[in-house]
Amino acid sequence: MKHSVCRLFSLAAVTSVSCVFLSSCATAPLDAGQSRLNRAAALQKSAGSPTKDPQRFVVSNLRAAELASGDSSPRAKAIYEKSTSSLADWVISDCGHRSTATYSFDGMTYQLTIPVAGERGLVSPSAMESVKPASEVPRTLVKIWESRPGAGVPLAARWRPQNGAVARFMSPRGYAAPVTALLAFPDGRKDGAPQAARLEFLDPTVLTSVPGTRKPLAADFSAPLVDRTRDVREFLIALEGLIDPEVRDASLYFLEPYDPHKIPVVLVHGLLSHPRMWRDVINELTADPAVSSRYQFWVFYYPTAWPIAYSAMRLREDLAAADKAVGKQKHIVLIGHSMGGLLARMQAISPGDAIVRSQIPPERRAKFDSLPPEHLAKRTLQFEASPAVQRIIFISTPHRGSKIADWSLTTWFTKFLRLPTKLTTAAVDLIPTLVSSPEQYSSISRLSPSNPLYKVLEGLPIKAPHHSIIGDRGRGDTPNSSDGVVAYWSSHLDSAESEVIVPDDHGAFDDPSAITEIKRILKRN
Repeated sequence: MKHSVCRLFSLAAVTSVSCVFLSSCATAPLDAGQSRLNRAAALQKSAGSPTKDPQRFVVSNLRAAELASGDSSPRAKAIYEKSTSSLADWVISDCGHRSTATYSFDGMTYQLTIPVAGERGLVSPSAMESVKPASEVPRTLVKIWESRPGAGVPLAARWRPQNGAVARFMSPRGYAAPVTALLAFPDGRKDGAPQAARLEFLDPTVLTSVPGTRKPLAADFSAPLVDRTRDVREFLIALEGLIDPEVRDASLYFLEPYDPHKIPVVLVHGLLSHPRMWRDVINELTADPAVSSRYQFWVFYYPTAWPIAYSAMRLREDLAAADKAVGKQKHIVLIGHSMGGLLARMQAISPGDAIVRSQIPPERRAKFDSLPPEHLAKRTLQFEASPAVQRIIFISTPHRGSKIADWSLTTWFTKFLRLPTKLTTAAVDLIPTLVSSPEQYSSISRLSPSNPLYKVLEGLPIKAPHHSIIGDRGRGDTPNSSDGVVAYWSSHLDSAESEVIVPDDHGAFDDPSAITEIKRILKRN
């Protein structure tokens, strides 16, 4: 009995001491930084809706971001990102906001400045419809997720539709350009005065550091590209463009707001393809500051069943239309894959009547000569090299055709292809066989080495410096090599300033070696 009492007393004493110890731990003051972030999180949670109480919403988010600023912990970064992106989306969706305004709530007052125009690299919030943090975009679609650490919050933006002449060059999905929101709190607050806050929208392709400092500017180059295009039905659209070329029309698209300080790089896809095929190329070029600070990216879509000369004419006229919309270009770079390379080549030749002689029967040439300059046939077959095209990069381009076009299965498939009605209507008097045998004039048939167009191209100088990127499927057997679709004898150009063989097949355009070569050429240019 005595021992039992002693044991109970001992147990009670230990329990009592443990309770005191645990109690003292529970009531110990929190770390100052943790306490600050707890306040920031509480403010964020209570910010409410900007439509119900804008003063509370703005002040709560500004204070939360200010408390989290300067703290490199993951929690602080998450709080700063959430408040900054919430304020950014509010500013963008509220078209009536002022560039400078004062907000007060619960004894706190901020003067918020939002620059809307000014120096290069500053993006106007009125150009966008909405934004979301790049961290919320699924990591998919591209091979390498390209981002850069630093100050600010990278955003994926939904851009507002353009007005005027530029509208035709904006894809229905908008631009895929990176934006970084930077919320800063300048020092020097005076007693009784509002705390200054500045929210800027910056272009990380132009700026690599925070303006006026050496602090790196955060960026996410992949998020906007993936966010705007991840649900594009790329193959179905490409197939439609081959089977039924009147479902969609050709068009040149800007992938970012036009910048007069940047050189356009126009990417032209090949047969049975779509501009989204360039996603990894664009992704990696945009992430290289030496490239993205000097170049802007455009893409050209065309239904690939169209005859090569007709598609080339549409590209030529869209480039001319872009000149009228944004100003005359002087240093365009074209990058063409496969058949797209032939379209690019035809922007830099002056054929005179050589193509006419190769395509129009002798007895019909007098009829052709009598046509007005604006006639579709004249615009397609007679043209001059564009002086704006200053460099071309050919990738897997069949300059002398591809024997695949002569395979029996390919010949059978071309019987199901159609030509655009406006093309057959315009050319029926000039080429009678266009109606009786339209498959002869489809893009696939015209890829045959027997197409007289190739002999014409062979005899015409390319009036722009040019380069070749050619695949050999990793076999190392050049000059007897092939990428599986186009043989080396067809891809090679003696006149090329450089030629790089990459260990890949016909899809060599996004091979790491090919992208490295494109970067080298652009930087040298």
